[in-house]
Amino acid sequence: MKIGIISDIHGNSHGLKIVLSKLSKCDKTLCAGDISGYYPFVDESISLLKEHKVISVLGNHDQYLLEGKAPEGANPEVKKSVRFMKKIVSPSSLKYLFNLPINLKFKIKGKKILMCHGSPWDYLRGRIYPDFSNFKEFEQVPFDVIILGQTHYPLVRKVGKKTIINPGSCGQPRDYNLLSYAIWDTNSNKVEIKRAAWDIGKFKKEALARGTEQEFFGVFSRENKIYGKE
Repeated sequence: MKIGIISDIHGNSHGLKIVLSKLSKCDKTLCAGDISGYYPFVDESISLLKEHKVISVLGNHDQYLLEGKAPEGANPEVKKSVRFMKKIVSPSSLKYLFNLPINLKFKIKGKKILMCHGSPWDYLRGRIYPDFSNFKEFEQVPFDVIILGQTHYPLVRKVGKKTIINPGSCGQPRDYNLLSYAIWDTNSNKVEIKRAAWDIGKFKKEALARGTEQEFFGVFSRENKIYGKE
């Protein structure tokens, strides 16, 4: 069985559509949250998730939107994003987000799976970057495969017999300008981080026309280290 894994769409239905087309031969597709936030095509993104029967959990940006505000300590960009999302999201999309769980625990091929947006210790707001200092903590997590999102940096890490997967972001990649996703072969237990090209210029133009803040695009011009090559 092949499982497609995505995360951190952030209202970028353009990127999501491309990545879902790459996952068309997968038996199942999972999403580790943050469907909303920053970009204006959240309704379109949710429609695509429904159409492709993607199984998703809630992300912290999704939670902020449901609560109607970002937490006190959030940076100004996040607060602006939540205000913007409130203006454009449809009632049906809010209902979809409201019904998402903050984590999923299930089995595939006898393996115990945990999927959440943040970390096993903070489902919504935890952050496990590729340079996390204490991966040994995962030895105490009673699951064979742990699927995470949040950081926008792809990660595949073995801790003993456990596999930790972060597919990176298919909506706002922060390590490189190519969209990021993962494919997990449950038979071989092999996980591959994949990349997909997209027309960033066209996306910016269409998103700006829908009211997106220019500052939300700054991440695409950064040249950061590419993590996740195992």
